[in-house]
Amino acid sequence: MLEHQKSVLEKVSGDKELFRKEVIKSFRWLKSYEIIQLHFWLKKNYGQTHREIIEDIFQFVAA
Repeated sequence: MLEHQKSVLEKVSGDKELFRKEVIKSFRWLKSYEIIQLHFWLKKNYGQTHREIIEDIFQFVAA
């Protein structure tokens, strides 16, 4: 499921709102260790373009 979500996020990465919605949807389907992997992948691949979205969503995961 993690690879599927990565694929979806790559497709919607041009639209910030869709990107945000898809990252949030990921929490419904992924296991906790996959969410951590997704976080690292997002920071690596989209940290420059979608940093605010990633930080906003994942601030609660780290808490």
